[in-house]
Amino acid sequence: MTGVFIDTNFFIYMNTPGKFLDRFIGHYEDELSNNRTFTNIIVLDELVYVSKKKYSIPVEVTLEFIDSMIIPFTSILPLEENDYHVMKELINYCSKPSDALIASSMKRAAVAELLSEDNDFDKVPGIKRRWVDL
Repeated sequence: MTGVFIDTNFFIYMNTPGKFLDRFIGHYEDELSNNRTFTNIIVLDELVYVSKKKYSIPVEVTLEFIDSMIIPFTSILPLEENDYHVMKELINYCSKPSDALIASSMKRAAVAELLSEDNDFDKVPGIKRRWVDL
């Protein structure tokens, strides 16, 4: 399977009012036009949590964002028991266990490209990270 996995930070920029909002929405449209897009439930969990905790965006607003902007267009990769075992192998490359789980679900789905601001993923073998040109 080819495509691009979209990390939490990208969706946070899309869910947060700011000067780059239009650029991120445009980039998302480009990704949807040119790639199959993926994420997982950990990303959605982080999106809800960080949007509320750091940016004071009500949970209901973020859930509506997920329902209208992510679910219809981006495949949500499931987590499986084996992801835990792969996470144990990848944990030394990632600063957070959740990042190792993201890398594990990407590897299981054979998605090598990651759209993320998080340069910790640069250390994970088999993952090619890229970011938006601001």
